[in-house]
Amino acid sequence: MARNRRVILRFMYGYYAEALDALPLERIPVLGPRLLDAGVCFGFGDPVTNIIANTLCSLSDEGVEPDVAVAGKRKPSRDVGARVEILSKIVAGDVPSPPEARTIAERSLEGLVTLLTSYYRYLPTWDALRYLCLSRADLLVAVRLIELDRCHGRKDEFCINSLAVKMALKCAALSARLPNVDAFLTGSAALVSHLTQILSTEGRRSISVQDVAKMSGLLEKPLRMKKFKDDHMDLAAMRYHQYEMRISPMPMQSLRGLLLDRIHVVYLKAISHLPIEDFQSRHHRGLLKAGYCYGPFNPIFNIIVNTIWYDTAFPAPKEFKLDMICTRILIRAESRSLDGLIHLLLACTCNLSEHDAMVYLLKSNLELPQAIGMARQDGFDTTCCDAAAYKAAAGASYHPEPEAYVKFAMESLPMVQAAVNELMTTQTLSSSNILQLSALLSSSTSYAYESLEAVDELTKDAFEIVSSYEENFLSQQNFVRGKLEVILQKYNEQTKEHYELSFICTVNGSVGKKKFRDLRHPYSHVNFWAKPKDGSLTLFFAQASNEDGDKEHHWSFCQPVLSLSENARCCYCESEGTRILHPTQNFCGGDMDFEKMALGSHAITNARIISHGNLIACPVGILTEDYIYFDRVRDTKFIQAMNRTARLMNLNWGDEIRRARQSFSKDGKKLLPDFY
Repeated sequence: MARNRRVILRFMYGYYAEALDALPLERIPVLGPRLLDAGVCFGFGDPVTNIIANTLCSLSDEGVEPDVAVAGKRKPSRDVGARVEILSKIVAGDVPSPPEARTIAERSLEGLVTLLTSYYRYLPTWDALRYLCLSRADLLVAVRLIELDRCHGRKDEFCINSLAVKMALKCAALSARLPNVDAFLTGSAALVSHLTQILSTEGRRSISVQDVAKMSGLLEKPLRMKKFKDDHMDLAAMRYHQYEMRISPMPMQSLRGLLLDRIHVVYLKAISHLPIEDFQSRHHRGLLKAGYCYGPFNPIFNIIVNTIWYDTAFPAPKEFKLDMICTRILIRAESRSLDGLIHLLLACTCNLSEHDAMVYLLKSNLELPQAIGMARQDGFDTTCCDAAAYKAAAGASYHPEPEAYVKFAMESLPMVQAAVNELMTTQTLSSSNILQLSALLSSSTSYAYESLEAVDELTKDAFEIVSSYEENFLSQQNFVRGKLEVILQKYNEQTKEHYELSFICTVNGSVGKKKFRDLRHPYSHVNFWAKPKDGSLTLFFAQASNEDGDKEHHWSFCQPVLSLSENARCCYCESEGTRILHPTQNFCGGDMDFEKMALGSHAITNARIISHGNLIACPVGILTEDYIYFDRVRDTKFIQAMNRTARLMNLNWGDEIRRARQSFSKDGKKLLPDFY
């Protein structure tokens, strides 16, 4: 990080020297202090253009007009000493300065890092510095590098007119401690709309007083355009090709986060393909237990096929209806699904690293045949998905019935694959389609529940714990559903729509800062499917108050999520590992949180969002929430874990500590300290 910072700052010193050479400091001496105060090198032009534009934007902050500085008709001599003196105030030492003493170059670097880490998920500071080093401190070139690495489609591309970019740009200005953030934002928007005119003036790298007056006027007010031109990104692409890029691999954490984002969207789409009544009453269990996205079909079809097969081959002891899927179990299912997909690709490709496997899955958008084909084109030896490959996938994903699944994938499924594929082409499956699919996928092997016997039983104390957990979950489900029904009714009244709540997909109840002496966070963020009077399911986002009562807080609302591929950022949901899709047309208060993070006044930081979110998003083993699908015959490990938990809860820890001290005594000398 320290090396990259030094390299980036050296690039910046060259840009500042070039900008100082271009500006008419002799005629307008105030430009020097203005540059040192507000001439940051980030914006939507190249770094030198940004420095000049941001310097000129700040001229009118205190009533300084550029044309009043013109003193006579005689052109003054070039003051080299003034430029050297100003540049000496820009060059920083090897040790980073404290925030109040940073030079304009250091503040520019801080703003660049903040902009990238505020806009892109899973981008740690050290990786943002890597991209800035590769791009030579050119913001839009760094953006292009990141989006090439992350395989962004056209819908995901960096759009200057988007709320997300505006939010990130404001965060950058705040972290760079700019004196007038509003003037900077106005100037940045104007730079885009007047980019061609400003470049034609500034391109000579020798700006006259008249040029300063003209450019300052252009930067005071942006043109009103429905869509910004792509000139800025086209010019960035040209600069990108001028550089000699040596791109190092993307971090594993970032790759995993991006892949899990895509897998979450796949699960949401799979749920919407199923008849919602069938999913509520039965198939929510199969999806969370064994509905993984690997197999011979596309990821959505694989989830549905694996879900229906598991529910058919291993039916639940009893069916029960749920209105809300358990968020933590869904997070675990998505993580395990990714692990299975990675190991299936590794088993089919010789000498492939896990990192490269994740890159191929990202490039192929989780399509396994395409990922294998890409690896083959790059010179790897590949094989077809055989029993060993499916066994590796089932093991990595902790499949509840790995042997049965391998047999199903290798023997039963190929016989009916064509018929299944034809049946699955329907946009939304009906209940009769599910029955047909279940009949096709039913195996000749019998797994009748009645023929099985329980190995272990829950103790009385463990049973009471499980029962209380179940009551709490049902209580939470009813609470969330009641809140959403009120919010959706308010939305219907405002928009004259007629949506009905269908199913709750994901819930994060830890949104906002806890109030003093209050254990609860003020809000929840929720994704849920709703159905209009005539039409297909629509995914909604809701912010709901966690306070009791039917009356909703004025900050509670809901909105449709217009695109599953776009997602506004939320520091609370990301740090909790919940992949709740937020509408891009409303940041739901997230912009204020990121602004506080940019100023360093928020309890949450970018590093915490990444580390804590990744920790929660990759759970392993048994969760306490597994009681929802507790099966006394098959869930032996869960029974053992709950019995152990109940036993530990009933221990007399004073007696245990005394017993431990006695057992660890030797020759009359205690081996444990008194505080044990």
